[in-house]
Amino acid sequence: MLTQLKDIIGDLGFLSFEISLAAGAIVILILGLVVKHKLAYKIGFIAVLLLALLLLSFGQEEVSLLGGNLQFNDLGVLLKAVFVFTAIWIVFYPTAEQHGSEYYFLMLSMILGSALMLGANNLLVIYLVIELTSFASYSLTNFDFKKKSFEAGMKYLLFGGVSSALALYGASILYGYSGTLSLSEMDFGVVENPAFLNLGMVLFIGGVLFKVSVVPFHIWVPSTYEATPTDAVAVLSVIPKIAGFVLLNRILDALNVYDISWLLNAVTIMGIATIGMGTLGALRQTNVKRLIAYGAMAHSGFLMAAVLIPFENGMNAFVWYAVVYALMNVAVFYLVSLFESKGMTEVEQFAGLYKKEVYLGGLVVLVMIALIGLPPTSGFTIKLFLFTVIWEWYQSVGDPLTVSYLVIAVISVVFSLFFYLKIPYQMFLKDGQNTNYSQSSLSQRVIATIFTLLVLWLFFRPEILNNIANNIKFLDW
Repeated sequence: MLTQLKDIIGDLGFLSFEISLAAGAIVILILGLVVKHKLAYKIGFIAVLLLALLLLSFGQEEVSLLGGNLQFNDLGVLLKAVFVFTAIWIVFYPTAEQHGSEYYFLMLSMILGSALMLGANNLLVIYLVIELTSFASYSLTNFDFKKKSFEAGMKYLLFGGVSSALALYGASILYGYSGTLSLSEMDFGVVENPAFLNLGMVLFIGGVLFKVSVVPFHIWVPSTYEATPTDAVAVLSVIPKIAGFVLLNRILDALNVYDISWLLNAVTIMGIATIGMGTLGALRQTNVKRLIAYGAMAHSGFLMAAVLIPFENGMNAFVWYAVVYALMNVAVFYLVSLFESKGMTEVEQFAGLYKKEVYLGGLVVLVMIALIGLPPTSGFTIKLFLFTVIWEWYQSVGDPLTVSYLVIAVISVVFSLFFYLKIPYQMFLKDGQNTNYSQSSLSQRVIATIFTLLVLWLFFRPEILNNIANNIKFLDW
């Protein structure tokens, strides 16, 4: 017992990132009881994230913590840095002035759950960190206490609760067959009743697919994006999703899904359907955030493609896509928040806006081009690389589903022109009044410019992404 306690204490040093987030969340919550100035909450939030970032250590070997319940390596370190970058900018959103200490407590809790999800290696730990992330997300969805937010939050909570219950039941089946909670030690041997084991796999994997908004577990996405505060959506659309895909990869590997053709094919078809559903759904949207929500679903399908390729290039493609996807989402949601603060939530409200906001209009065009996947943006770089990797995998295995995935992905890029360019079309080619529109401040333009330049910069310097991917030690990919 004493030895185990010493091991746990020794492992805490490797969890300094997570400990700083947990401690910081509690401190900010307490701060809200004694300090009523919202600037203090912002400063505290930034300080906690910067401290957590400083405690990260690149170049570490794979570490197994808390009796193997958590396993971390450089992939987790990189993605934690991406999480910090994504979240730290929310203090500059126009809506940040409305948030109290509880908001930043929930945000840090969600980041903490997602960070732990990157290394979770135990069925029970997986369930707990998913629920930590989920409950923080449910609360953030309904944080502004509006009727629409409440309805979206309830839908998110109900679907999320059902998916968690089914995943927990699936985990219990897996435990019953394997006799262990550890993913890395899971071995089913000779199974007398494989149908029930297959049910457990389907339920457990389905629970994780809900968190990454893969079809048919996507119903909550559009209404949640529309009703949630935009700064929260910017984080929700990136951090839990990326963490969920890393966890999904670990689960697929532990359950040997890559060798179970019917299950692998089913998950592949879900990925293809996610791209199709996201693309077609976005075509008929008139609300800006719902349009981006369906586009984000399509991006989930692209990320799924990288996860389903079980060799090093698949992992590299995932890293490239995750980093640039985070940059693009931060940029687009910041721009959306600027216009939303002026009452512009529908696409048609952007008609003729270039007369009042031509500079931000140009930034919108560049960011939308990046989301489509066209040059000269890093969105083109990541999609070209991903398509190349998918084609190489098809040449290796000759699976018709793989080439179908590639074809649908390419078609999606073409169709995405028709919805991502709706806003630039309205801004520059349609006439409108916008008499009450007031221009954004210089600081807001500077921040929007920084985001956009980052999206452009990685197109001209793709070797940065390549060096990052090649110098990371990956776990079970």
